[in-house]
Amino acid sequence: MGMMKIILNLRSGGFVMHNGKLYWPETYVKKNYLDETESHYDVVIIGGGMSGALTAFKVAQAGHHTLLIDKGEIGSASSAANTGLMQYMSDKLLHECVKDFGALEAYHFYKASKEGLEDIEAISKLLDARVNFIKRDSLFIASTKRDKKVIKDEYEALKHFDFPVDYVNPEQLEETYGIKKYNALITHEDAEINPYVFVNEVVKYAHSNFHLDVLENTELVKYEKKEEQLLCQLNDRVITANKLIMTTGYAKNKITKRYIHREEFVASYAVVTQPIDENHFWKDKVMIWESARPYLYIRHVPGNRVLIGGLDEKTDKIPNEKHIQKQGQRLIKAFNKLYPDIELAVEYAYGARFGETKDGKPFIGKIEEDAEVYGLYGYGGNGTVYSSFGSKLLLDMIEGKYNPLSEIFKLKR
Repeated sequence: MGMMKIILNLRSGGFVMHNGKLYWPETYVKKNYLDETESHYDVVIIGGGMSGALTAFKVAQAGHHTLLIDKGEIGSASSAANTGLMQYMSDKLLHECVKDFGALEAYHFYKASKEGLEDIEAISKLLDARVNFIKRDSLFIASTKRDKKVIKDEYEALKHFDFPVDYVNPEQLEETYGIKKYNALITHEDAEINPYVFVNEVVKYAHSNFHLDVLENTELVKYEKKEEQLLCQLNDRVITANKLIMTTGYAKNKITKRYIHREEFVASYAVVTQPIDENHFWKDKVMIWESARPYLYIRHVPGNRVLIGGLDEKTDKIPNEKHIQKQGQRLIKAFNKLYPDIELAVEYAYGARFGETKDGKPFIGKIEEDAEVYGLYGYGGNGTVYSSFGSKLLLDMIEGKYNPLSEIFKLKR
């Protein structure tokens, strides 16, 4: 078997993943890592965002000597702009999955998402309280009269597979949640989180309690297979690994270009408001999203702030400040169409690059046929949950255990 070489030029797609004034990084002072690395690791993970952090946690917890590398600082790219809504429902609705993938695969996709969310809850209990994992219901509303059927079809599909859901008719929607729309469904056992704190706390915990080393401000330049190991050329040193896991997220590079070619990059926008009166919140501070695509989503933020996001645009460009401010005002107007009596003032507004896959599923699995190189790309609006179940799937794969989910999310599909 010959030597295999792939050059990864992460600068080609730009390192900056967002622009504007971010909220989450102002809630936490992260730990800086000054680890002296060893020459060899069981597993090397490239990318210190949500996918990398959770994979590092799972792999190191299982006893593998692990190194996590990030080109910048842990959690500083997309995770700093993640809106922190976690749901077992996907952007691709369950009844759509049944139609496109069949009932069995659709069920396992949603079951994995629910279990991934439960794993995040369990990990959160180990971490600093500032992670702010809070269980919430999610209200999924019909944006138009035509979408009434979408809500009913989705309710029937979720109920059929015994997921925790209730139907909300228009009278209940107005009376209970103060929203004048056509109908809705409400899913239970979802959650909100501070994603930036979570990513950093997960890495810190694994670094303190398991065999995890961390290298920040370090780039993987290339890797090559040498006998039964992988030679990893970093910008300032060379190390070897038994397994290599790529979790480079929404950064454009040769891995995503070569293997994850069915992604679509989008610019997404969000605002975090100034604090409002506690009494102005809607019932139970449920997370709200809608059937329109692209959709609006709304959540409570600790400190009685409101986070509003959406207005996705298909582009791989990072938005400029002027456009972010314009989109921020549009988000406030969209919120006030639902709640005209709640006055909001923007304190933070930002835009970021995210990615979606054409079939609505993340990419998780082996990248190279003849080398121990794997990838976890939790693309989509539910990426945090995908990262969670994806990290468990990758652990099974590198330990040689068969997991039926590997067929559903494989890279070559």
